[in-house]
Amino acid sequence: MALEMDRERVNNELARLGKSLVGNLFILVKTSLHYSEGHAAVEQPLMNLLKVLREITRRNEDASLRLKGGHLYLGELRLKPDISNFEAPRFVMEEMRRNLLGRITFAPGLTGEDLRRFIYALREVDSGPASDAYSRVLQGIQRRMVGHVEVEILRDDIPGGGGGAGLLKEGSLKALPLYRRVLTAMDEVAAQVAAGQSLRLRESKRVVQHMIDLLYSHESNLLGLSTMRSHDKSSQHHAANVCILSLAMGKKLGMSKYHLCELGLAALFHDLGNTAIPKEILEKPGELTAQERQMMENHPVYGVKKVMKLKGLDALSSRIINGIFEHHLLADFSGYPRLSYQRLSLIGRIISIADCYDGLTSSRVSGRSAYPPHKALRVMLAQAGKAYDTALLKLFVNCVGIHAIGSLLLLDNGELAVVVGNSDDPAQWDCPRVRIIADSEGREIEGEMVDLGYPETSRTIAATLDPYLYDLDVSRYFC
Repeated sequence: MALEMDRERVNNELARLGKSLVGNLFILVKTSLHYSEGHAAVEQPLMNLLKVLREITRRNEDASLRLKGGHLYLGELRLKPDISNFEAPRFVMEEMRRNLLGRITFAPGLTGEDLRRFIYALREVDSGPASDAYSRVLQGIQRRMVGHVEVEILRDDIPGGGGGAGLLKEGSLKALPLYRRVLTAMDEVAAQVAAGQSLRLRESKRVVQHMIDLLYSHESNLLGLSTMRSHDKSSQHHAANVCILSLAMGKKLGMSKYHLCELGLAALFHDLGNTAIPKEILEKPGELTAQERQMMENHPVYGVKKVMKLKGLDALSSRIINGIFEHHLLADFSGYPRLSYQRLSLIGRIISIADCYDGLTSSRVSGRSAYPPHKALRVMLAQAGKAYDTALLKLFVNCVGIHAIGSLLLLDNGELAVVVGNSDDPAQWDCPRVRIIADSEGREIEGEMVDLGYPETSRTIAATLDPYLYDLDVSRYFC
């Protein structure tokens, strides 16, 4: 009884704060319609809203405003309309619908300047087609460099229809800049190593944390970007891709965000030891000499030495070092470095799978072409229990799908499609979500998103094709 009373008291207080949030947001948006961004009249409504949001986060509650089924929610708490002041929630709901916003999240650390930039970013959305409103909101947020505010699209619930295209576009607007930040962070690390400087972890840790957040809202987009390839920056792309694939596995395992951060950093730096190996050996097209192979097989050891010089590792170091050291050790304890092992860490086993998959699906390995995703999975499944942990490999297949994200499919009606995610129905494990990219005549089109798990889509998979034979870069469908 006491617990129920306490829960009711907390919910009542949250409801009060939620109504205050809606009311103050209403006043601030209304004020912004009549005054320019720097006008003094905007300051007090801004501070009033900021005060409410800080009180919510001070209580460790979710400071997010959500629109669902014609109702407003503070986090998971439905805010019942107040008859005495119905105008505020009605206006806020209309604004969220107009901008196709399903959720607005105000993160801890929010400042008045963040709020100001966000509100005036919304004001810039008025012109243009309604269907593109959400994209224009995201572009405004990026252009104004709004911090501590995250938005999610208003979900389209039409089964198997094209509504997912908006979600994919939303995710790509967030995922692609983040992917580029990962590449930049790896460039900086490589430059620090080349200059003999102590390595700094702050930016790398920050981008991994952002990747984890994005994984929870737009996993398909991140996995889609792991198909990106670059001849000039193959090492940086490989590090980013292994990080994404490892994080997806860790999330599927139910790891906490803290442990996901450890896993992500270990994956990002798993090949750091390659910076100690001459470029001509790394890129040698022919067979390596015994001495060169020994040097290559020592790169996990070199990586551990580099990581131990990182600034800011603290308590993260031991698990990260395990992952870097073990990523070429196999489930049967073969591989390298050749040491007497009885047990491999979870992080090491995860990165080993992600590293191999990205290596097979890219042309980083000299002397062979990249495998299409389905062939890479088949090669790896043949080594289950010997090279790879069987349970983890099955989980990995579950993450990327039997028809892995980025696969090119021929449908029974002659259309071509790229896999962009797993079906929303877990029972339809062999029927992914796809984007149609060419019609039955072979003409390239910007087609709809289709969930093949729904019978009403009237399409089935006829064959899996090799995108490399068609010189097709599937990553562009996620950008």
